[in-house]
Amino acid sequence: MTQPDAPSEAEVAPERLPTILVVEDEFLIRMDIAEELRLAGWTVYEAGNADAAIELLSTPIIVDLVLTDVQMPGRRDGIALAEFVRSERPAVRIAVMSGHHIPNPQQRHLYDGFFAKPFLADRIAKQLRRLVEKKAQDD
Repeated sequence: MTQPDAPSEAEVAPERLPTILVVEDEFLIRMDIAEELRLAGWTVYEAGNADAAIELLSTPIIVDLVLTDVQMPGRRDGIALAEFVRSERPAVRIAVMSGHHIPNPQQRHLYDGFFAKPFLADRIAKQLRRLVEKKAQDD
């Protein structure tokens, strides 16, 4: 009886990097956050508003976490995006951020973390990774 050959290195899937969707209408802020997250080892997708984010999330891309601003232009804000994510992708973690708006306590079930702006982008990477790791432990 022969043993099957072990898969080659090329056949073994590498460990997937954590993936985040950053939703922020201010281009420079989004660029800064996205760059810091990439440097911290994340795969990063970007959207300029909730409508664009929902369009992206309606595709089969894999996302571990959505980081969204609360107030943005468009038909939906960050809280409406969080509602969409909870409904359509319940396994995805959600973090909201704002410099002007603190979500009311009745909305707390819609997100896993809140970040007040301004914040240092390099510090947020560690906190977001904890949210993803906590999800993995909960599963």
